[in-house]
Amino acid sequence: MNIWQYKEEKETHLLVKLYKEDHGEGEFLGDLDEESIRKIILEIKPDINIDQAFGTLTYFGLLPILVVK
Repeated sequence: MNIWQYKEEKETHLLVKLYKEDHGEGEFLGDLDEESIRKIILEIKPDINIDQAFGTLTYFGLLPILVVK
């Protein structure tokens, strides 16, 4: 699956958006397999429900992850 990643870091939070299509923002991470994508998601937010998060990305083509500092 082709994945693009957009990051916005502020004092209070980190917002990361993973996309399946190029939306004109972020960086192309490559054509990744499911295991690699799951690893990336868990690196951003270790306590996320990984099955739900991966399912959201697969179905909707977008996964926004908000990490409050």
